[in-house]
Amino acid sequence: MNSIFLRALLGACCFFTLLVSCETDTTDVSGEDWINNGTKVFYIDTFTVETSTYKFDSIAVSSTSNYVLGNYVDPVLGQIKASPYFELTPNSYYIDDDAVYDSIALILDYTDYYYNDTISKQKFNVYEVLETLTPTEDYFYNTSNFSTSTTSIGFLEMSPTPIREDSIQFSLDNTYGKQLFDDFQNDIVNNLDDFNQKYYGLKIVPDDSNTAIIGIGTSSILRVYYTIKGENEAEEYYFDFNINTASSFHNITSTFKNEYINGLEEQEDEVSSTLTDNSSYIQAGSGLATRIDVPFIESINTINGTGSLMDAYLNVSIKRKTNTDDLSIRDSLNVYIIDNKSVSLTQLVDYSGSVVYGRQLANEFNEDYITYTISLKYFLDLKLNSTNGDDYFLGITSQGYNSSVDRYILEGEDSEHSDLKANLELTYAIYDDE
Repeated sequence: MNSIFLRALLGACCFFTLLVSCETDTTDVSGEDWINNGTKVFYIDTFTVETSTYKFDSIAVSSTSNYVLGNYVDPVLGQIKASPYFELTPNSYYIDDDAVYDSIALILDYTDYYYNDTISKQKFNVYEVLETLTPTEDYFYNTSNFSTSTTSIGFLEMSPTPIREDSIQFSLDNTYGKQLFDDFQNDIVNNLDDFNQKYYGLKIVPDDSNTAIIGIGTSSILRVYYTIKGENEAEEYYFDFNINTASSFHNITSTFKNEYINGLEEQEDEVSSTLTDNSSYIQAGSGLATRIDVPFIESINTINGTGSLMDAYLNVSIKRKTNTDDLSIRDSLNVYIIDNKSVSLTQLVDYSGSVVYGRQLANEFNEDYITYTISLKYFLDLKLNSTNGDDYFLGITSQGYNSSVDRYILEGEDSEHSDLKANLELTYAIYDDE
């Protein structure tokens, strides 16, 4: 007898045992016209839930709210590195004939985002992009890559201070800056087309040190400083190049420690949490996501009588002591209906059409216990009533999935902590048990 059949049989036996032990009559109308004095309502929490990890082939990162930059080595998952590409747009094409070049700097605005410890010093190099930044099918992806110069035109070693300061400033190579200045002053560059045909953009690359990932604002600029001789002394001026957000993005690479996670080559591949320390994973930027299956939910239809699913909630919990102030998590998670190849079909909604999120529950007794709850009535009804319901699963990702590197380690269905294991809670009513 194969193992899948055994699990189905065991799940059904547990389910009917719970039905016998938990049935109650009700006289409560409960907002449903069909509920009457003969209705039996059951609370069920023994359905099998299977959790696993899969990886998106790529994530669209065009026109994100911020860019990410840096490198850190996650103690569980491994290395993740973020390198932004910036296409630039001049604010002006005129420089006075009497102007004298002084210097050039790349000024990157901090956002309030950072991930991992920012105390350690970070090293960055800036390179010229050598080809037009052209999206693939209208989008840039976290996997998009373009050729760059082999010689750095700017270097900076620093400890990021996104809370105390508002920007980082890179001094760039004066040979590059003087050439740029001369092309404008000598009317070689007179318009955006002229500029884009010669200056394709910049890429910032962190080294491989275990430091932090920081957020960079879209209002960052490249600034050229120059002087014009006045009556008594030279007066200082500058002109700026803005980031063209439509053609700028961040490339994100990852090297996973776990052999099973590292073996996720196609989006349809998945690895059960039973093979990864009873954990499933989410990591923004790299494309890791958690997949949820409720494989035997159809056995609810074998109950004698006419019934209806009144409510359903999935609970998934953070593995204890895996999040810190530097490796933070957010109050909610995104939830999608996915198919058997882990392709996202739609964001999960309820019957009113409102988007359903995984909402963090407060635990007044133990702050180390962090659980997200997800309303699943709509999803389970869809599985139960669709001809291809067996091909519907849930995919869970983080907020800011294309503009951060947040990571979540979720307890699986076989967690050693019974109160933290992934579980499904149902309320089911039978109102005609003839």
